[in-house]
Amino acid sequence: MPLFEASVTASMDDLPPATEIGGLIATSARAFDMFGNQSVSESGYADIPVYAVGTATAQAARDAGFAHIHEGGGTAEALLQELVGNLAPVSSGADRTCSPDSAMPLVYLAGVPRTPMIEAGLSAHQVSLRVVECYKMNKLSYSTDIVKTDILSPAPDVVLFYSANAARAFCELAGTGAIDEVIESVGFLCLSPPIAAELPPGWQPRVTVAKRPDEDSLLALLSALE
Repeated sequence: MPLFEASVTASMDDLPPATEIGGLIATSARAFDMFGNQSVSESGYADIPVYAVGTATAQAARDAGFAHIHEGGGTAEALLQELVGNLAPVSSGADRTCSPDSAMPLVYLAGVPRTPMIEAGLSAHQVSLRVVECYKMNKLSYSTDIVKTDILSPAPDVVLFYSANAARAFCELAGTGAIDEVIESVGFLCLSPPIAAELPPGWQPRVTVAKRPDEDSLLALLSALE
């Protein structure tokens, strides 16, 4: 049941020149949709260090043509800690690795809506950051009848949540009372603790969180129920 539809809102032309970027930050694979068929190599961006939140985002960066990619621990909080811990000046003329150049601003390839964790965390450490909003998650709307008769009929055994936005949107839908009977015994599988925290207290006994914040771990929970 898709709750959002992504749209690309920026292109490579919206980025600063490659020589003015200390590193790129991405917390979603969708961030790299902005590059489309444009060549990051020809434009000089390929050697910029990329800090990706997790496996899927790192793979999207590779597919886009980036050469130096750091794969984070799977959450924005873990990525923030790694960024702050790895900030170090890069000497002029040195090979660029996965350590961002603290002498130049980092660029956050961000989505809308998002939590402000990356911006607030780097600001607290006085790290220069430029935000480029490159994709937007547009909420999809469904009539109550479609949800009850087409999407949630028969009632699912579990609902999987990959993002906090999805969890909040589902809670809004459930908050109308229209699907209370349908989900009263449904289990909820969440990619990470912050996502689980978005669900109401009454649902928490039926919530299970993946051991690691990646899709394989989430699907492993589903397999364990079979």
